[in-house]
Amino acid sequence: MSVLASGAPFVIHANLDCESRWSGLALPRAVEQRISYYGALLCVLAPDGAELELWTPAAIDPSRLNLPRTPILRVGTPPRADLAWADPSARAANDRRLALAVANQHGVALPGSRVITRVDEIDLPGPWIAKAPWTAAGRDRCRGTGTPTAEQRTRLERLLAKCEALVLEPWCDRLLDVGVCAKVEAGVVTSKPPHGLLTDARGGFVGIDLAGARLEPVEHAQLEAIVAAVGATIGETYTGRFAVDAFAYRDGDARRFRPLCEINARTTFGWIAWAFAAISGTTRLGFGEAPPGARVLIAPASDHVTAWIA
Repeated sequence: MSVLASGAPFVIHANLDCESRWSGLALPRAVEQRISYYGALLCVLAPDGAELELWTPAAIDPSRLNLPRTPILRVGTPPRADLAWADPSARAANDRRLALAVANQHGVALPGSRVITRVDEIDLPGPWIAKAPWTAAGRDRCRGTGTPTAEQRTRLERLLAKCEALVLEPWCDRLLDVGVCAKVEAGVVTSKPPHGLLTDARGGFVGIDLAGARLEPVEHAQLEAIVAAVGATIGETYTGRFAVDAFAYRDGDARRFRPLCEINARTTFGWIAWAFAAISGTTRLGFGEAPPGARVLIAPASDHVTAWIA
């Protein structure tokens, strides 16, 4: 964040489309609209008392917003920003291939995980997932089992034509998804307690539960060590907020833990959930149907875009 001149608005660049710009994979109009509404939640991170100017990829309806503060709405890229969802130069820190390299370095990568450049390199016998190097919220990936089908091959070839490489890994029977919000500044890494990540059946992100990280002590220690290692790695070229995603999974009758699934070198929704917790005492931030008693932040409409805290 920068220091504001007297009377100047606090400019928020809600560039939740940053991964698509890094990958070269265009977003559908409906997705641009959805992430523009979600980008409005960044207003909770702005300093008290400042006039807010929010820039989003697409226009949004202000009447649907029920935020602690009302921003001036703009569309596009601002000439300057005091706060951005993602640093436009943070492409390398968000690359899934970097996350895999760090996981391999610390011996926590899933067996069979690797970078592929051809569809024929997919030879995992069971369920697998192949992800583009830069994606968010479950986009730009392909799931399958064993040899890819003709339909899967077509999708994989299209992704490879754009991205040149994909990260392949086994698909696990997940028991719990967790994340950690952290910062790296001048080589020093600080972090918040782990939080639960709410996902759908396909692994797509649907919310944050600050009280939902039901980790075993050894898992907590592993995650803490990995967050420090990630911060040290990306801190060579990156400064600011980041998050590490992890999960526990079932391996036969045993519970296993993967302390590093993804590195998100940006302002994640975990950071937004912590900010709402600080001002409202809430513990959950969700993006589906609001439960009874929740405060709706983005009113639902025919586009099915909504957000709430509880």
